[in-house]
This record gives sequence, C-alpha cells and structure tokens, in this order.
Amino acid sequence: MQRRLIVAAAALLISACTEQSKIDQQSIEPDAEALAPGDDVPPMTPRTAPFYVGVWAVDPALCSIAPGSGDPAPIAITENEFVGYENRCRVAEAQEGTEAGWRLSLVCMAEGVEYVETIDVDVDGDMLRLRRENAPETAFVRCIGE
Repeated sequence: MQRRLIVAAAALLISACTEQSKIDQQSIEPDAEALAPGDDVPPMTPRTAPFYVGVWAVDPALCSIAPGSGDPAPIAITENEFVGYENRCRVAEAQEGTEAGWRLSLVCMAEGVEYVETIDVDVDGDMLRLRRENAPETAFVRCIGE
C-alpha cells in the first residue's frame, strides 16, 4: 500500500513538472494581430443606460430649446452629467433605489462656485419626477428623439 502511494506521488510530481515546462515554453506575445486602419471592429455589447438619461422639459413645447440655455429650458441628464439652467453638474454617484428611482449625488458649478447636491429622480414612462432637498417636486416630460 505504501509503495502505491509513493508511485502515485512520483507520477503526480512528474506530471506537474511536465505541465510547468509547457507553460515555460509558451510565448508571451499575443496571438492576435494588431488592427489596421479600416479593419472591422466587432461591436461591443451595449450597456443599458439608466431610465433617467435623456433630455427633459417641463413642457414639450420647450424641447426645441438647448438644455440649460435659458429659463425655462430643458434639462439634460447623462450617466455622467446633469445640465440645467445656470448650472452644470458631474454625477459623482448614482444609486438605484426602487422601481425606476435613482438618487444622484452631484458635484455642481454655478456662477463659479462649486457645491454638492443630492437629487432623487423617478421615471414613469416618458415622465420624470425630480426632487431636490427643501424644494417641491418638479415633473418633466421626455423630449422626443432624445
């Protein structure tokens, strides 16, 4: 019995050494060739953006105005930025809450002053409800084509 264990251990040790030798012989160069200009690039899997991403206005008639360009004007929300009238904010953090609800932590710049703000956004179809601390809720409609 002891002899069988010694033979099995020796066989295992020889196998491990052989595998390490194969690994040592592998090239460290990648197998793929570099892409040349004009080569097709396989499409990446698109990431689904949060429902709040888009251009939103308090009235659909305002959708032709550039976001943040006046009062009133639409707001624009991307995954990284919030653009409103006289302010532009970086989305520092986005936390998903309940159904279609998100809490966005924003780092904003308005009139040369940086400040931090947290807003809650809830989306129901083409309607977005935005809540700021100590302010009434504002309802927006999604601008078509955005």
